[in-house]
Amino acid sequence: MEIEAVPHARTKPASQQRRYGVLVGTIRDGQENPAGHSPHYEIWVQADKNYRIAVNVRSVDGSDVVAHYDPNFTKPTKLDLALLSADTKGFTQLQTGPGGKGLDYLRDDLFPIDAMAPIPPDGQGVTLSNLLDGQIERAKADRAAVVIAFGQFFQDQGRDEAFDFAPERGVHDIHMMQGNSGSFADDNRINGDGALFIHFSRGEIVALFIRFSVQSTMTDDRGNPN
Repeated sequence: MEIEAVPHARTKPASQQRRYGVLVGTIRDGQENPAGHSPHYEIWVQADKNYRIAVNVRSVDGSDVVAHYDPNFTKPTKLDLALLSADTKGFTQLQTGPGGKGLDYLRDDLFPIDAMAPIPPDGQGVTLSNLLDGQIERAKADRAAVVIAFGQFFQDQGRDEAFDFAPERGVHDIHMMQGNSGSFADDNRINGDGALFIHFSRGEIVALFIRFSVQSTMTDDRGNPN
């Protein structure tokens, strides 16, 4: 099912702090944001501590998130996903930019960039929320399943509003982080994109790649639109 992707103006908090890396852990639960004011699917992850992964499933107007879902991801990545799954659980910071160790949608041959398509967030048919629901339930039933999330680390005072642990911490910006213009231009970089992987006990890996339709898919070595 396809819907037209209509871009809108994205906004973000001023002076937002960023620390890019990879979170590895075990899935405890998942749900679309219960508060209803943030367009994310939330995943509770247990590792050395409790974490939350916030995955964009829709934009503010519900129209401009495009995604590629691979139910059997086999492409190589700079950091071997199977080795990450077997390593110490928790968050590890990664270098971005030229020579960086993070993901890059446009340079790593992870998937065909033109395979990304609009997926409706709600309603009938395949949606990002019900797709994630299915994989989260599968991971909860598989004691050896491991989630691997590339994105931006955050930690704030207070309790997590989705899963009620404290302090609130986790990983967000699980999407492409280059090709931005306007207020998001300072996000741009290469080798620093976000994505979600789940490695199951039989060895298969499911992968989810997300970007916004307003992001350019041609960028220079700083991640700026080319």
